[in-house]
Amino acid sequence: ASCGYWPIIGANRTHSYGFDAFRHTDDQFLQWSQLEAAVAPTTMRLTLVLHAAAALSTQRRPYDTKVRVASQRSAPLPPTAPQNPTLTEYMRLPTAQYALLDLPYGADLRRKGSNGDQELFELVVPPVKFFFLTVSPHVQCVVDSNEHSVVVRGTSCTLKGTDALVRRINDCFDFRVTAEMTWVDGSTRRIDCSVDLAVDVAPPGPFRLIPRRSLEVTGNSVMRVATNQIIRGFLQTLLNDYSKWASDESYRERRRANAEAVAAR
Repeated sequence: ASCGYWPIIGANRTHSYGFDAFRHTDDQFLQWSQLEAAVAPTTMRLTLVLHAAAALSTQRRPYDTKVRVASQRSAPLPPTAPQNPTLTEYMRLPTAQYALLDLPYGADLRRKGSNGDQELFELVVPPVKFFFLTVSPHVQCVVDSNEHSVVVRGTSCTLKGTDALVRRINDCFDFRVTAEMTWVDGSTRRIDCSVDLAVDVAPPGPFRLIPRRSLEVTGNSVMRVATNQIIRGFLQTLLNDYSKWASDESYRERRRANAEAVAAR
């Protein structure tokens, strides 16, 4: 009696024959083995395609990838910096004037209006590379100022870029950032800045195929470098602008007039 069966695929139906039928049909068995060997790579490729298709599905996933950056920087004024008007007077200027500053690294700060006592800005961050994507974050900010500090809170962030995947990523993350600037205006003078940034991500598309730990490590590294560069450059811009503002009365007047024009938009 036959101890097993081997399926043979016909044009319109499948037959099953006992192994005994193949004892004297070595050529048929060889042909089947060759067919099986040829089909295996195709099957493997199909499996990979199906996995990729599943990863590219639009189903909303939980925000299970966390990026956290906490950074603090101080920028001391040089001993040769003017004493009057004081650093405190400069830091208490209307925050609309920040839109007049030339930021480093191609960053741009645009005033978008006001909401009561709050000033609304858009910070355009220079393009950063994350794995195979290059994106430019556009951060909507609310700025509050008081006698002792200036606080910037990011209310939303939109990533812009040429890759179609960038548009999908914008639906897959939650963004929060707070930056606080304080200053010391005494025998030593400096501007301090602290930033706390949090991004929770539901990795879209092909990013789901990358281990979460790799995404978090890379995300933390990229965001830390970008954040530190922006803080360092912004503080240096403030120091340079204060020195010019404090030593040049005509510049102070131009800044005041330009700030009023910006605030009136």
